[in-house]
Amino acid sequence: MKKEKLILAAVSLFLVIISLVGVSVAIGAVQNETSVEKNAKESVREKEDEITKKTFQVFISGLDTYGEKDRSKRSDLNLLVTVNPSEKRLLITGIPRDLYVSFPSESTNEEKQKTKFSHLSLYGTKSLVQGAEELLDTKIDYYIQLNMSGFRKLIDAIGGVDVEADRSFETDWKTSFQKGINHVNGKEALTFVRERHHNSKGVEQRNKNHQEMLKAILKQVMKKNLMEMDINALYKLCKKNVRTDMKAGEILSLMRWQKEEKVEWEMETATIKGKFALETLAEYHDAKLYVEKVDQRSLDQVSKKIKKLLNS
Repeated sequence: MKKEKLILAAVSLFLVIISLVGVSVAIGAVQNETSVEKNAKESVREKEDEITKKTFQVFISGLDTYGEKDRSKRSDLNLLVTVNPSEKRLLITGIPRDLYVSFPSESTNEEKQKTKFSHLSLYGTKSLVQGAEELLDTKIDYYIQLNMSGFRKLIDAIGGVDVEADRSFETDWKTSFQKGINHVNGKEALTFVRERHHNSKGVEQRNKNHQEMLKAILKQVMKKNLMEMDINALYKLCKKNVRTDMKAGEILSLMRWQKEEKVEWEMETATIKGKFALETLAEYHDAKLYVEKVDQRSLDQVSKKIKKLLNS
């Protein structure tokens, strides 16, 4: 059991290191525990090592729920991470939760009505990922999904993080942050990424805070040794709060490469902008709710950045 926990914790931490996780870890390792030894075969390893050579994309989803049982909730946190191993570059793209979008083409929603991007997760992870693909006209290779409990426990397990705020503000949960670097625990980190009412830029500021938190987690893990982490907490976190379709062998290949190359990632962020409006949603026909209508110029600029990194 101790060896198993070390493997799972290492897998989890590496996902954080490469910033695929930012707010999550790899339950896929748990689902593939028995395959780890088989993946040691040379032919399989060569195939899985390809993940360190080709640019790929991971969609990170943070659900507005706690605990392991109920995953049919809205996706409050939505980040697309484009990873270019050859150039050691990451592009973190934020998708606003209230963005007004069409259902993906393969959706079972026959009337093709529109809804908020965060509501796509109510129809399953597949709809959420496909919605992101069609919005940005790109292909997503993997997804990682966690809930609020998983986020809090991740931050606590790595000893808290130092996150930068570009302004001083308070939150609805009675926490406060000063302009500059703030050291936060899991509970405080959650209020940092969820707050949108106590600042002049509202949702736009929250999207920026999501990206700042992702960078803070990366920096914290990069400077700590695995044995300094709370391994038991990370193990339980994997088992209960996180889902991914990444294979354990792929993750372990990334771990080996990260260690051997001593990779230092160059990170860039981008956010799709929108304009507030009142519109009806597929889930609510009788009332108009606040949404963000896509700013096409902003979307085109973000899409161009993604394609440039994918093709470089």
